[in-house]
Amino acid sequence: MGKRLLILSASIGAGHVKAAEALCETYTEKFGGEAYHLDFLRYTSPVLSRRIEQAYYLMTKHTPSLWKFIYNAGSLPNAPLKKLEAYLGLRKYRELLNNYKPDAIIATHFLPAAIASYLYPQFPIPNGVVLTDYVPHQFWVNDNTQLYFIAHPGMKQELMAMGVKEHLIRVTGIPIRPCFQGIHKSPALRSRLRIDRHLPLIMIMSGGNAIGPLTEILEELGRVQAAFQVIVITGQNRKSYREVKQVLYDVHIKGQVRGRVENIHQWMAASDLLISKAGGLTVTEALNLGLPMVIIRPTPGQEDGNTEFLTRGGAGIYLKDIKDLNSSVTELLGNPEKLILMSKNAINLSRPDANESILKEMEQLIALNRNPSLLQNNIRLRPNIPGRTAD
Repeated sequence: MGKRLLILSASIGAGHVKAAEALCETYTEKFGGEAYHLDFLRYTSPVLSRRIEQAYYLMTKHTPSLWKFIYNAGSLPNAPLKKLEAYLGLRKYRELLNNYKPDAIIATHFLPAAIASYLYPQFPIPNGVVLTDYVPHQFWVNDNTQLYFIAHPGMKQELMAMGVKEHLIRVTGIPIRPCFQGIHKSPALRSRLRIDRHLPLIMIMSGGNAIGPLTEILEELGRVQAAFQVIVITGQNRKSYREVKQVLYDVHIKGQVRGRVENIHQWMAASDLLISKAGGLTVTEALNLGLPMVIIRPTPGQEDGNTEFLTRGGAGIYLKDIKDLNSSVTELLGNPEKLILMSKNAINLSRPDANESILKEMEQLIALNRNPSLLQNNIRLRPNIPGRTAD
């Protein structure tokens, strides 16, 4: 019989929410259980949530160096954010736990993970955290987090250096929505999307708020001599949509501009190359679809780590200067074998069974918490339960 999961995210970057939604969908459809997704900040304090979201996007767009400073400062003991996060929205959170009575909690953002850890002595509910980037950070580490789900083996030693016990770490990959599984590039798909079957398709994105240099990218692509077409996704940024549409017309590139789309998986599957920032979920979706990436102006901090993972694995190219886009795209379009190799590398780096792996581990954790005697027979699954020796 399926259990009841509470899956917590926060709208500071769209990826955390997408990962939570993916776990909910998979648990309901494949495990027969009940999963409730909650955007933690919007639930506990809508006003504070809007302010934090706005501050994050303003920093990453206009003062990325400030965000990098905050990100790096977070690894110091007693960082201000770590002091603050445990006291946000506790009353409403307690009410939620008392009313919903979850069998386990999964957090896809470090803030609700810290809250779950802070209140664990009062609400000893099995809990785990999904790191939604390809590099760990001290923000994610808490005393009472019982399982850490990470994207690749290289993160394990880094987490252990931050104080996490090895037996609490699982290399599962990052969860993505099931619609990204089993979809492939095909003439029929391109026809449905009104894409020229005979031209390479370059996809351009920059997060849900389109905070990246989309117009500059198009202007540089306008200098590429090879034949290609583009699809530009501007998300919910209406101003960016208007500006991009005008630039696309001015540079005479064949293509389309879309705002917020529900079938982003189809556009990505139909594309030959993605030009984007390096958000954790964007990278994960691209890897699962075998879509090579060109990364421009990643957000300092976590996206630097995502970029390094992609480039080291041969699935992406990082351009320090946007003016190098012309030569890089020209080279890639003129060398299909390189694009094919990058696509294969992406597939090799992907972990398409991440959703199921995470949920199976959580169900085992629930079983262990209900029957602690099982701990004597299974060292690997020992949870980090306060008052019990884990080693």
